Amino acid sequence: MSEITPELFQDFTDAMPFGACLVDLQGKILYWNAAAEGITGYHRHDVLGRPYRGDLLVQSSPGASGAANKCPVQDVLRDGTSVSADLFLRHKAGHRLPLRVFAFPLRDAQGHLRAVGEIFEPAQPRQESSTWLGHSDREFEMATGLPAVDESRDQLRTLLLSRAAASSALLLIEMTERESILQHGGAPMLHQAIRVLARTVAGLLPARNYVGCWNDWRLLAIVPECNAQRLEQLRATLAQVGSSCAVKWWGDRITIGMRLAARLVDPAENSETLIHLLELELKQAADRKG
Repeated sequence: MSEITPELFQDFTDAMPFGACLVDLQGKILYWNAAAEGITGYHRHDVLGRPYRGDLLVQSSPGASGAANKCPVQDVLRDGTSVSADLFLRHKAGHRLPLRVFAFPLRDAQGHLRAVGEIFEPAQPRQESSTWLGHSDREFEMATGLPAVDESRDQLRTLLLSRAAASSALLLIEMTERESILQHGGAPMLHQAIRVLARTVAGLLPARNYVGCWNDWRLLAIVPECNAQRLEQLRATLAQVGSSCAVKWWGDRITIGMRLAARLVDPAENSETLIHLLELELKQAADRKG
């Protein structure tokens, strides 16, 4: 009978379509397959012999705070039973990656725990409302999952040709900490920050709103069935976003500030004129703050 050699085992696990790792009783990584490298961005030489937790691999439950971080491997080491979970893992590049994880105990013939095995694969993205669906070849728009700039321009042009234009409002929202966010966490952090801001804004707007990219640090929002009084209420509500909207990055909490320009749509004006007026309002707001 042929023996299972280390080389054969390596070939076998590297052919797997999902990530696989082994962790010893001290929580250190013993094995890391090729799929695990591709999914997480960490190569074998980055992880072997190092603790599974800590700054190396950080997992958290979707929507949970850092204090609620969950680690299936630690759960198995503590309880000795298998664990499955849907988690976010921080990729080596810095962004969060949704994973489906299964961790299980490995025991000897006497039933003593010898190690923990874990397999994981990227989770399928959850279905989102049509407000968030979009497509673009631009890396930024693909990473944020927001409607693309071209889609936002088409949405605005379509609005101006419709009867709804006369009763709609247009908002241009600018993220004020773009440069500091880029310096702190680079493009992946910027992607997450603009997505967090967009979700926050959309949650504060009336139903049937549209929120999409206008550029890498600005959002365009269209609010139907809006009048002057309602628009002022929206201004007041959105003015509070800067104190309550933040992105967590490697343990740091970075507040996402914003500037807002808003006006009721005049169907007699074209899209370029409307955006120009909003951009002037944003510039004036920035000058006042400066």
